[in-house]
Amino acid sequence: MRLDMSVLRQRQTWAAAVIAGLMFVGISALALSAFDIAGDRIGEGGEIEPIPAILFDSLQRDGIESEIMDEEGRINTSLLRGGVLIIDLMAHDCTNCHAVQHHLEDEIPRWGEMESARELHVIAYGAWYDESLEYLNTSEGGYKVPGFPTGLGSVHAAILENGTLSDPVRLLTTGGTGLIPAVLVIDHEGYIIARENTGTPTDGWSSFDSAVETALTGNQFEIESLRTIGIAEEKSSASAIFALGVFLSILVFFSPCAFPVLPSFVTFQMTLMASEASTDPRERRRIKPPILGLLSGFGMVSFFLVIGIIAAIMGRAFALSGMIRIIAIFVAFSLAALGFLNLMGWTSNLFSFVQRAIDRPSDGSKKRSAEANTFLYGVGYAAASIDCTAIAVLPFVVFLGTMGVEAVFTGLLGLALGLILLMVIIVSLVGYGNAAFASRINPLTQWIKVIGSWMMIFAGTVLLVFLFSPETISSVIQM
Repeated sequence: MRLDMSVLRQRQTWAAAVIAGLMFVGISALALSAFDIAGDRIGEGGEIEPIPAILFDSLQRDGIESEIMDEEGRINTSLLRGGVLIIDLMAHDCTNCHAVQHHLEDEIPRWGEMESARELHVIAYGAWYDESLEYLNTSEGGYKVPGFPTGLGSVHAAILENGTLSDPVRLLTTGGTGLIPAVLVIDHEGYIIARENTGTPTDGWSSFDSAVETALTGNQFEIESLRTIGIAEEKSSASAIFALGVFLSILVFFSPCAFPVLPSFVTFQMTLMASEASTDPRERRRIKPPILGLLSGFGMVSFFLVIGIIAAIMGRAFALSGMIRIIAIFVAFSLAALGFLNLMGWTSNLFSFVQRAIDRPSDGSKKRSAEANTFLYGVGYAAASIDCTAIAVLPFVVFLGTMGVEAVFTGLLGLALGLILLMVIIVSLVGYGNAAFASRINPLTQWIKVIGSWMMIFAGTVLLVFLFSPETISSVIQM
């Protein structure tokens, strides 16, 4: 193994690191802001009314669930009415959920010290139903069993006023998409007054914490003024299911698990365009940016399709296997390692199979295939975000399955088209932006490649930190 360590002594390397760092922060901030805005807009609408009673099995721990559970070991939220209720829709294998849990456990003592006639209850609702109570009660990896009442829900856990049963995940998550985490503040009369869809909100939890304080100490007028979030309506028409798939694609694309990878993806596209611009004009293949965007989108969709097939074959064993976290960790490590090796001018034999796949020519020549490059990066983008997205996409497919094959096809079509369209937009913006400065790109090719290597290092490192210590990322965002 030969590494060019002299790279670390070059001023250009560290100047590129600074530029890459600024770009990484800027693009990441835009991605997180886009997620917040999308969540707010998609979550608009719905009937503003008290939430239905939710009845679900608990972990039955002495001194925790035993304080509020019934004789059968179940938690019934209707018995908590009159106090302030925080419901955390979560899962064992959901890193972003762990950041929510960490914030709640940090703030519960402070909230408990507030003078209020209303009692505060915080409960965790296991929203990935393929997991088990035993799995939720097992601390491992990045997951720690919550110190507040916790249980596992079901598709029939919500009891509506007319006595029919429904799925709380479809009623309480943003637009009924089922995307978790989703943590809600319920006032003393049962109305939703705040909801966060991520463990890393861009406002540093200020609006959520303020709503909790108002619910505990505010007067009736102050509390009623916060009742702007409705309960999602369960719709089964083809157009509604298609729209639900599109909404989910937006949240998946900009999910907090994917934000470390988006800057790297944008820089990768810049490097690809720069390499194309630096070749002999007679040898350029002139691939249109929208075509590359389509290939990236197909890469994402293909990955989710493969994971869906594996999950369908394995059944509940897939949810209990921890495979989602393993994939996310592998991708994060690979990004950081490949970025470092590229920076040093060497690619390890360990990743030679990836390099051969990327370098395989599509036209019989020895030229690198831009199409294969782009498709594989789309796969990598989806794989890197799996820790957030799989827990939304897989239950979404199961939910559609309860309504028939046509619903599954319609919902997945909306999800796939949404992802592909977003990829086309991102790649086209980068591609045509580079085209506008084509005459200046050639001298900057080496700079762009070095910046791209740093971006991969930053993406892998931040993703690893997010997977093992999500509260650290949340603390940084609050600064």
